Amino acid sequence: MPYEHKPYLLILIAPSGGGKSTLCDEILKRYSDFVYSISSTTRQARGDERDGVDYQFLAEAEFLKRQKAGAFIESALVHGKWYGTSREFIGQQLAAGKNIILDIDVQGALKILASGIECVTVFLLPPSQAVLRERLERRGTDDREAIELRMQNAADEIALIHRFDYLVINDALESAVGDLEKIIRAEKLRVERYKEIRENYYRSENA
Repeated sequence: MPYEHKPYLLILIAPSGGGKSTLCDEILKRYSDFVYSISSTTRQARGDERDGVDYQFLAEAEFLKRQKAGAFIESALVHGKWYGTSREFIGQQLAAGKNIILDIDVQGALKILASGIECVTVFLLPPSQAVLRERLERRGTDDREAIELRMQNAADEIALIHRFDYLVINDALESAVGDLEKIIRAEKLRVERYKEIRENYYRSENA
């Protein structure tokens, strides 16, 4: 008889340009029991980002209205734009037995940790400052001043790395994905993830 697992949040945390979205996409391709938590934001869409798929893009007035009503389990002002995680979506998916993956910044991750929701946190660290700067410049969405601000914010975020569960060095994509898969496998085997272990064990004998 199969043993049922308790669902949880897998939170990928990284400085801006650290590769959160790419690794998140790779995990979703490989694990059908994970769903993606779409964040709400007041920033403009970049490139081919789609509303309701990559982010829920909101006017600031609408975002603040929802924030005041308690619609977000966490929200934060990052680089002058608001981001938030839907309380309703998280509750619905966990109740349905789905694991949830989300990619957020350090502020948001710390707020979710403080909320008491079952979660696993993974900090994605670029191999060096030089690589992070190169990625930000290659992205082509920020001017020099904005890049310098993101680099300073990255230093502040990395100073809090000890608050999280796991560290993955995001250098080569396949290596980083492999490390995340190891974390997922290890977390699935935690005793605390299983529901009614003894009941299921003895039920299988009496079935």
